[in-house]
Amino acid sequence: MIKILVPIDFSETATNAFEYAIELFRPSALEVVVLHSYDTRSHAALLMKNIDAVIERDASNKMDKLMQRMRAEHPDISFKPKIIKHQAVTAITALGDSGDFDFIVMGTKGASGLKEVFMGSITGGIISKTTAPVIVVPENYRFRPLNEIVFAMGNDSFSHATVIPLKLLVKKHKSKVKVLHIADKKTSDLDVPLSHIADLNPSIDYAFGTGNTNKDLNDYLMKDFAGLLCMVRTKKGFIERLLGESVTLKQTFNSPVPLLILHAKPD
Repeated sequence: MIKILVPIDFSETATNAFEYAIELFRPSALEVVVLHSYDTRSHAALLMKNIDAVIERDASNKMDKLMQRMRAEHPDISFKPKIIKHQAVTAITALGDSGDFDFIVMGTKGASGLKEVFMGSITGGIISKTTAPVIVVPENYRFRPLNEIVFAMGNDSFSHATVIPLKLLVKKHKSKVKVLHIADKKTSDLDVPLSHIADLNPSIDYAFGTGNTNKDLNDYLMKDFAGLLCMVRTKKGFIERLLGESVTLKQTFNSPVPLLILHAKPD
């Protein structure tokens, strides 16, 4: 059984990511923990005596409505709602790192919301802290078949265990894998990381960079019509460099396709 964690704030963006996750993993046996966390410290100025009860009751009502709809539409899927009082990044990261989940699936807003999202809010905080695979779904993105997955590969090293989640998706959707390396020239530095996905028979494409790696990447994705972009996050590695500037950061998480972020595991 595949187990996924879907954080929800009942926004259209989060609900869209929830629905994308269902389409991505069905018809496999699937268990979805739907997590809503709230932190009343952000509401302290309201000086409401029973604010905890008010917030929890509102969240419970919204969760009940969402679960009723999802269970009616997807009776074959096990949904487990969970509402907790805790800071969101801490709560989601703790559950994601518990080892109980194969993926965390989250939504993100477009460029207009990116600075807020990544300068200390939920999606950015989780990606920077969790060790679990994270799938980030762009706002309003609708599921389409994963005929091709682009793996943006830098020169950073990672182990075979790192790419197991990618292989799960490739096997499930019978996807073709295209390794994309944005550089000035071909390099043998990819030999080791490529060996970890040799069984996927990937094709390799070298794109000559303009100096703006993230723009080059997104331009490539727009032309390639891939269904998913995969990256490996390493300490001070490829994705770290992509996120080095706020402009690049905005472009990265305004990806035209969903983004699978894998966290490098030791050999």
